[in-house]
Amino acid sequence: MSTADVLTPGSPATAEDAALARELAAATGELLLALRDRTPPGREREYAGDADAHEYLTRELALRRPDDAVLSEEGSLDPRRRHGAHRLWIVDPLDGSSGFGRGTDEWGVHVALVVDGRLAAGAVAIPGTGELVDSGTVGQVPDTPLPDDGELAVTVSRSRPPAELRTVERAFRVRLVKHSAAGVKTLAVLDGEADVYLHSGGQYEWDNAAPMAVAMAAGLRATRIDGTEVPYGRDDPYSPDLLIARPTVHAAMLEALRR
Repeated sequence: MSTADVLTPGSPATAEDAALARELAAATGELLLALRDRTPPGREREYAGDADAHEYLTRELALRRPDDAVLSEEGSLDPRRRHGAHRLWIVDPLDGSSGFGRGTDEWGVHVALVVDGRLAAGAVAIPGTGELVDSGTVGQVPDTPLPDDGELAVTVSRSRPPAELRTVERAFRVRLVKHSAAGVKTLAVLDGEADVYLHSGGQYEWDNAAPMAVAMAAGLRATRIDGTEVPYGRDDPYSPDLLIARPTVHAAMLEALRR
């Protein structure tokens, strides 16, 4: 799967949009690192991070893409503009805000663009580890076969492992890779730390839009756990579940989950 498979055919300036997503994710990450360095751990740091990152991202998008709608975890600029928007930026200014507040590195910044309900561009920054990927420049992940020993490294939430994990454990030998933030878990699959990112129990579009865009641009399959496409730009931004893996592993996971 090439980058073209994630981008909406015919959408204007997708390369420029991916570059802008990367620029904004990186700049927001720098803002958050500076805030972390000057404030003590705790809820006040967490709340300040959410607010400052949201303010910066929405202000920059209003300046750089004034005709586009914006959906942020912290609220839309104008909810009426979001309904049926042709171009919609979906951002999570601080994914994993509790980890940011505590002082861990498991937090990130998500910036994604949806065109007519389809992912068109995205960038994920994990500032604490210096990782930054975007849909325009991410390298391709080879579709290697299932491991010879039958073991799959599955990355799941530290606090809310999916109920479907038991089904997967009946089909494969599973080694859990626990992380706290959606972007961190997605990059674990990109980097080869994990074979699969499995989640159920609910997220929102801002949690997974940018990670899904980057994953698909890298050649991974990224769907719901029944194999259907994850929709974006809906009035209700709730997103029930997801499954991200290289194509061969993704197909094997779907077969196991359908049993």
